Amino acid sequence: MSASTTDGSVIANIVAQLDAATERILDGDGQGWKDLVSDQDDVILLGAYGGHATGRDEVATRFDYVASTYAGAAGTTWRENIASWVNDDWACVVDVEHHRATLEGGAEPVDFAYRATHLLRREQGTWKVVLRHADPIASFKGPRFAHGT
Repeated sequence: MSASTTDGSVIANIVAQLDAATERILDGDGQGWKDLVSDQDDVILLGAYGGHATGRDEVATRFDYVASTYAGAAGTTWRENIASWVNDDWACVVDVEHHRATLEGGAEPVDFAYRATHLLRREQGTWKVVLRHADPIASFKGPRFAHGT
């Protein structure tokens, strides 16, 4: 295995795939994320809506549910990259994701942000997500917030 790098062209390609899948989900279509997730059954989703999903089928079902909560009104996404690593077989991208979308039942788009970590594995020459971890906490809150005190 080669040493870890921050190969800009590979990372740019991965980010473009993440953004395309996310914009589809913001438009009410979970298929982009289902296509981007590994075909193997070791995938994990720690999504921003809470809880977790494991295994290909459960993760796919969750992406369909999440897509259904958006009103399908041309959502957009952009990101602030914190760190990225890539080698021959694995890549990791850590970002603050920013989104603008209309939520189900809403009249106007809203802006929101997630801390997001994606772990990808190269499978048959294609990058596939094996872990997505996102949560809506985009700024530091401190220990009282985390511990409910």
